[in-house]
Amino acid sequence: MAASETSRATGPMFRLPEAPAALRKRRVGVATALRYFGPGAIIASLTIGSGESILASREGAVFGYAVLWAVVVGCLAKGALVYASNRYITLTGEHPMRRFARVLPGPRGWFPIVLVVICFASFPGWASGVATALGDYLEALGAGSATLWAVGVLLLAAVLSFLGGYAVLEKVQVAIAGLMVVLVLVAVFVSNPDWLAALRGLLPVFPDYAPFVAERYPDVAATSVWVELAVFMGGLGGGMYDYIGYTGMLREKKWGMLGHRDAARIEDDLAAQDDRAPIPLSTEPEDVATARAWSRAPLFDMLAAFLALGVIAAAFMMNGATILGAQQQVPEENDVLTYQSQFFGVVAPVFEYFYIVAIVMVLFGTIYALWEAYSWTAYESLAAVSERVRARGQRGIRPVVYGWTGIIALLAILADLSFTDLVTPAAILGGVFACGIYGAGLLYIDKVNLPEPYRMGRTLRTLVALGSVFLTVCGVIAILELVEVIA
Repeated sequence: MAASETSRATGPMFRLPEAPAALRKRRVGVATALRYFGPGAIIASLTIGSGESILASREGAVFGYAVLWAVVVGCLAKGALVYASNRYITLTGEHPMRRFARVLPGPRGWFPIVLVVICFASFPGWASGVATALGDYLEALGAGSATLWAVGVLLLAAVLSFLGGYAVLEKVQVAIAGLMVVLVLVAVFVSNPDWLAALRGLLPVFPDYAPFVAERYPDVAATSVWVELAVFMGGLGGGMYDYIGYTGMLREKKWGMLGHRDAARIEDDLAAQDDRAPIPLSTEPEDVATARAWSRAPLFDMLAAFLALGVIAAAFMMNGATILGAQQQVPEENDVLTYQSQFFGVVAPVFEYFYIVAIVMVLFGTIYALWEAYSWTAYESLAAVSERVRARGQRGIRPVVYGWTGIIALLAILADLSFTDLVTPAAILGGVFACGIYGAGLLYIDKVNLPEPYRMGRTLRTLVALGSVFLTVCGVIAILELVEVIA
């Protein structure tokens, strides 16, 4: 095998290493597919505590079942985007950001720079927002000062993440994601939702706030419906501040070209080629078949992550409509997590303790995971335009990311802002708008640089294109409404 790979790397065409037998089978079982659920577990755990348990519950409370379609549309748009990005690095060994820096029209490197600015602006908002939500919840339980808890949790998670690294992180996140899926599904069925109304909610309509919102929550009612939905869509499944790092994490998995013994040299060779030249991947039938087999690995990882996220988001939204909406309760300000304990309490009071354990684990897991994910995002973005960053590696950029995110997040916590105030700009900019333009970039390099047999299939290309347009337009409108350019 080693001799074969060496001879392949020296030829005029790059060939992927042999794919595992499990990926080459025509039919793949669930157990086999779940073996490739790794980096996606980190992304799932990053958003379960915020985009799903907090924001989805809030949308259900203020809109009822009418926005369940947003869960489906959001998961399809972002899932296709993530798969296209991860598929590209698996087949080429090159992060899309590095290709963006050289190929997209305009000044060299402008696109990665725009994305990294958005990402760095978003990092502290999500870190401080989730820490604040957890601190507020622990204070509501009578455990002490919300500010002290938020600061302590943020710092503890940063230290543990810095020392633990990827191997420990992945195992922790798989356990957390699995626990939350089980608990939230139990809560949905015992809450006895209106299933007919839930089915109608899958049809896309522009919603109105429930009548009680204007009377009991005037600040929420004063928020544009478009901004409210955009924040949810931004939190659902994560954003580019997560996804750029998500793609980079695949280097640890060694899938496809990333597992080639000469992977580093191949990436350098690609960087030295003419920017618009097709990537020299072998188009021999057996090599194309190998590429298709390898493309299943990131597909299985993405499907597991976004199916879990979609189920959890829909479950929390339905419980928000069934329970919180009926009682005219909206997660907001310092109570973004307090009301959700009722979701499990409808079964028996003891289930509220399960909620406490699960939500604390999930939120701490979110804060723990974001440090490593953000470090990968920063590295892949900056390495696309800087030889110095590439030489330092992902570990070398971590102190910068930890320092920037930690200091700004601590200042935000001490400013006593609410969860919604902290995450709104990050969710719209990094979770919606940046995803849309990143998808457009993927479509461009797929057409310009990949040989035809390696390009996205028609279905994937269509989903990425539609998702990119949808997310970009939503992001632009929400930004303009947020800064009151339009009303």
